[in-house]
Amino acid sequence: MHCLISGGTGLIGRLFCRHWLARGDTLTVLSRRPEKVRKLCGETARGCREPQEVGEPVDVVVNLAGAPITHRWTEKRRAEIRNSRLRLTEKLVRWSLSQAQRPRYFLSGSAVGYYGDRGGDLLKESSPPGGGFAAQLCRDWEATTLPLQQAGICVGITRTAIVLSTRGGALSKMLPAFRLGLGGPMGSGEQWMSWIHEEDMVGLMLHAIDRHLCLPFNTCAPEAVTNNSFARLLAKQLHRPCLMRTPAWMLKLMFGQMAEELLLASQRMEPRAALDSGYSFQFPTLEQALADLLSRRQKTEARSQMR
Repeated sequence: MHCLISGGTGLIGRLFCRHWLARGDTLTVLSRRPEKVRKLCGETARGCREPQEVGEPVDVVVNLAGAPITHRWTEKRRAEIRNSRLRLTEKLVRWSLSQAQRPRYFLSGSAVGYYGDRGGDLLKESSPPGGGFAAQLCRDWEATTLPLQQAGICVGITRTAIVLSTRGGALSKMLPAFRLGLGGPMGSGEQWMSWIHEEDMVGLMLHAIDRHLCLPFNTCAPEAVTNNSFARLLAKQLHRPCLMRTPAWMLKLMFGQMAEELLLASQRMEPRAALDSGYSFQFPTLEQALADLLSRRQKTEARSQMR
């Protein structure tokens, strides 16, 4: 199969590319710097700036691109976050519909923010959306794919939880403080956190492509945890105390609305569609996920010190 991917040089994109190419499939990566694609995504990956440059039929489109969302949300930043997602998705939708041989499957991003701050509610794919900037962004992002669905193209939408990786993302930002024994919960710590190991993130994407999951699906592990539990488990894996707590007022002062909707919001997702479709998680519990990721990190650091 031939896959066209946006966001292929990002954290999850690079891992997806590696797995996709390992299957013997063909890959084209949309990038502002196509000359970097082979180094970042694999020697057999092709790079291009625009989908019109692809030059051959595409079976699958994977749409992961988007500006980072974990910064203070100024008006300018909010506009950048929206435009980076909606405009590129609209471009890929128009291109897909214009092809004589259209893609058979279109996998597009969304996020846990779709549900808003929902306390302890168990959030399945059928749960209604919440309120706030992130929820509206996700609703609009998902709605951008409607022309594809109306044209009969199978569309899968990943409502992605916090992706755990030591190569980047939230966990890598937490590690320095926790390694110093200065890590701990945020706010009350009672808010629910939905998460997924990076390998399961990519595994579920490949599963959705292979099974043609034509629906939004929660891309998260089966076991959500509270922020208190997350902090305790991470500290335990690092053999450090978990005594420090960052008060909610400080997070709001530092990050404004972003803190309220991302750091302090409570979202207890269930991957119902993934489980019902037969996906088997490699890392269903947080303890398993952290043990694997931190072990890999230690091995990588040990190899670096030996050079």
